[in-house]
Amino acid sequence: MAATVRQHSFPDFPLAELHAHLGASIKPAILWQLAHAAGMKLPKRDFAEFESYIMLSQNHRTKLETYFKEIYHPLLDRLSSGAHQVEQATYHTMTGAYHNDGIRLLELRNNPMKHNQDGQFDLDHIIMAMLRGMERALLECQGLSAGLIFCLDRQFSVAQNAIIVRKAVKYRKRGVVGLDMAGPQGDDFSFKSYAALLKEAKASGLHITVHSGEVQNANDMWDALEYANPERIGHGILAAYDAPLMKELSKRGTVLEICPLSNIATRAVENLEEMRFILHTFMEHKVRFCINTDWPEIIEDCHLHQQFTFLHEKKLLTIAQLRAANKVAFEASFVPKPGGLEAYL
Repeated sequence: MAATVRQHSFPDFPLAELHAHLGASIKPAILWQLAHAAGMKLPKRDFAEFESYIMLSQNHRTKLETYFKEIYHPLLDRLSSGAHQVEQATYHTMTGAYHNDGIRLLELRNNPMKHNQDGQFDLDHIIMAMLRGMERALLECQGLSAGLIFCLDRQFSVAQNAIIVRKAVKYRKRGVVGLDMAGPQGDDFSFKSYAALLKEAKASGLHITVHSGEVQNANDMWDALEYANPERIGHGILAAYDAPLMKELSKRGTVLEICPLSNIATRAVENLEEMRFILHTFMEHKVRFCINTDWPEIIEDCHLHQQFTFLHEKKLLTIAQLRAANKVAFEASFVPKPGGLEAYL
């Protein structure tokens, strides 16, 4: 592969991103352009005010469910809904990650039903638009490998989520590589209800990751392991407080997709000291993890290379530990591995 990506003083090695949500991976300027091109009404008429309204940082924090309710679902999902919007969003997200962030392997996740405006757009058209955006990015970025993960939603019915599973199976050979279970806990949700459906998805060749152990209690992770048997878990930070759970994760080789700045901005983690404790506890118990962004364009200075630099400068992880986490990401990816991968590890 030609070394065409922008290099940073640190990290000076290609990166793998396994946990990034489409709606929060779109630059505010692109969201602004998409909204005006479609004639959508925005809550702020000035771009700087709009950007400030949707952005989070270490100094501007909010609880996860509050952000979901007030901004993410009513605004970010709406701005990236429709065939044109979702294609452009996917394309710009992937090319930006490659050119500006040194990312060589990218898994981008979203729930296609959150981008069809409550059924106003045909679901297959939305999915095909995402695939077109990804394929265009892959044509332009010859050193990039990428795939899509479809998110099921805890607040959807099993029947609704089964539709998403069937669509993932249908488009598996076009670049849909896995399924995720995301969203706030619904009243009727249980991983047990999805055991058969996820087993069927795995048999078709799809991989499984689930959001768990971020804001729910650690019991949710035990249920996820028993009934979903995921290869990876999104976040999983609460496992650091459950020694038997860490032992089980280590035994299974389950990889945790850690998103440090996201967890701090959404108050899932109190501060840097707690994040340091979590990361070092996982290393002590031989729990495999990788570093990710979650919401790279919505959280200030959250791009993947910035997080690596931040974790190093704040002495949360050494360069060797960051390289090891990045290697885990390449090894645990659901995307077929690019040729010559060994040179980067």
